[in-house]
Amino acid sequence: MQRLTRVRRRHTPAQRDEILGAYKNSPLTQKEFAAQAGIGCSTLASWLRRACSAKNSNPPAFVPVPNLFPAAAPLPAYRLQFPQGVIVEVAPGFEAVELGALLQLVQRL
Repeated sequence: MQRLTRVRRRHTPAQRDEILGAYKNSPLTQKEFAAQAGIGCSTLASWLRRACSAKNSNPPAFVPVPNLFPAAAPLPAYRLQFPQGVIVEVAPGFEAVELGALLQLVQRL
């Protein structure tokens, strides 16, 4: 009886990257692609897992974000404290109509 042995073929990282790139651009399933590429389906799955974990293990790059808040907030022009404990601070330039509506709401509390 003749015994069939398989020779385990080693792929360089560049070859693995090339095969993974071809798989990602292929419409084939993992099983179909692995058969065409001459590798085992479990090998392809293992390479994909390693590539995904290597991609996710890279720390995120620092992205500078501009400060959107002013260095010092403007002081309120008026500060109203009501007996119920409600405090209303009005900044300069606040519309009188809006302030009237706000005060009516506060009185209902």
